Amino acid sequence: MKTISVANQKGGCGKTTTAINLAAALAIAGKRVLVIDLDPQSHASFGLGANLQTVDKSIYNILTDNSEKKRMLTECIANLCPNLDIVTSNIMLSTLEQELKDKEDAVSKLKDAITPAGNTYDYTIIDCPPSLGFLTFNALRAADMILVPIDMSVFSLMGVGKLLGMLELIKVKIGHAPAVHAVATIFDKRTKYSQVMLDEIRSFFRDQLLQTVIRSSVALKKAAAKGESVMKFDIASNGAIDYKALSEELLSFDRIAEPEKAIVAVTAPVTETVTSAPTQVQAPAPEIERDPTKEIDFLVNAPSANEIFLVGDFNHWKINDESRLSRLDSGKWTKKMGLTPGKYRYKFVVDGEWTIDSENNDKEVNAFGTFDSVIKL
Repeated sequence: MKTISVANQKGGCGKTTTAINLAAALAIAGKRVLVIDLDPQSHASFGLGANLQTVDKSIYNILTDNSEKKRMLTECIANLCPNLDIVTSNIMLSTLEQELKDKEDAVSKLKDAITPAGNTYDYTIIDCPPSLGFLTFNALRAADMILVPIDMSVFSLMGVGKLLGMLELIKVKIGHAPAVHAVATIFDKRTKYSQVMLDEIRSFFRDQLLQTVIRSSVALKKAAAKGESVMKFDIASNGAIDYKALSEELLSFDRIAEPEKAIVAVTAPVTETVTSAPTQVQAPAPEIERDPTKEIDFLVNAPSANEIFLVGDFNHWKINDESRLSRLDSGKWTKKMGLTPGKYRYKFVVDGEWTIDSENNDKEVNAFGTFDSVIKL
């Protein structure tokens, strides 16, 4: 079973629309699909016409530790149509973080809950809430792939940085690194601005941006209002065509035989030719003059912080053990970096929050519309 979490902290970017219609398209393709509505607003449940009256058989009942409300996954699954099932949401889901805040395994609750369904389904599609809190963290932990819908708005890109930062923290803390792909949504080819934004998105995500572009479609809105997927509402509409294409693109990933390529590469014969030549006395090579390296001490005054990382152009913006700052007795945090002459953008990640260097007034606007600190040597 492959688990795909559809996530973006910005609302109105086509997140739920993508979750329900991708699931429906995969089901039509013959794949067994389970939709998990992890948004307390229950939009995915409504958008697929699920019965919301069964309030005691929702994803909340699966994840809670309350013995009176606890349910098994199999008790809460509702069938919608051939190959497509759902676990609905409930407003009680919004209380789950407070309920589980002291549990050591809280971030793995969802992963542990859906693992037994691995032999029943080909795909699990998780619709995340429009935030980067406890529920989304659970969804990222459970996922094999993160699908990030990006609408033609600069605000949609602004939230991606924090989402990617959260993924880096999961990788550091848990060693879990799901694949990340973006999909452009709500694209209106009639406007020049949509094309400009699509170019910006392509420039940012590069190979991680899927080829499929989801066009703006009235059918998508009408289908959601009627409580059914666009595949059922109007399979000939642009919305249905686009989500069918998206499902085919994702299915193509699973058909790529990377292991076979690796075997060929390992087992291919290696030939080496050794050519003898008379020994010659050569003059010593001239010394290469290297750029002088300057040691820079980055400091952050954050006595209440639990952990801080330094990320920037000099370490490819990676959050890992090598970018972690050390805490001093004074409550300040420090990290020494050896840098060659040049210009570097950077930020601190303080307990998961990206922030500029308050001691450095030199800053520049980045691709997200926020600021990066800048150091020039």
